Amino acid sequence: MINEIKIVALDNAECLAVNKLEAMRYLGVKECDEIIDNLYSQCLEDAQNVSAPKAAYIEADITVNGEVVDFGFMRVNSSNLAKNLCNCRKAYVFCATLGIGMDRQYGRISKISQAKASMFSAVGSAMIESFCDYVNDILREGIETKPRFSCGYGDFCIEHQREILNILEASKHLGICLTETYMMVPVKSVTAIIGIRR
Repeated sequence: MINEIKIVALDNAECLAVNKLEAMRYLGVKECDEIIDNLYSQCLEDAQNVSAPKAAYIEADITVNGEVVDFGFMRVNSSNLAKNLCNCRKAYVFCATLGIGMDRQYGRISKISQAKASMFSAVGSAMIESFCDYVNDILREGIETKPRFSCGYGDFCIEHQREILNILEASKHLGICLTETYMMVPVKSVTAIIGIRR
């Protein structure tokens, strides 16, 4: 059984605890100097101003049989996902985005400064992870959940993003579309499965 689609949205991203070290890791920087710190602060403020964090999720009954996980609307052949979901009878099917404003701002910045564009992208990657953590905290209230597991991890094929986005009506609810190479637009978007242990 698949329950109704539920939405989580933030009016702004200022409440998200963006991990600076995570942003630096995405950027490939091990040590920060004053220039990098200032660039980070500018990009964080930009991202907070233009992002529109929003997520959609459903709760689905699942069965795990060997390396196959059946969600009702899709069957996934993945030993990694099956291992992650062992002892689970239900799972959240989840998608989150920071919105198209991030893509547009990245386009504007990249015409002026590639260094700032790279930092803005890294900040966006850290921010979407922070938002996913925020939504995960809501979902795990009063229950035990497994770590979220995204398409593209291990042998969980990225092609399954299409089925996830379809069941969540992500185009309608989140403004997300999928390219022919299974990349999401807006870019700072994430799909994931979160096992529920009950």
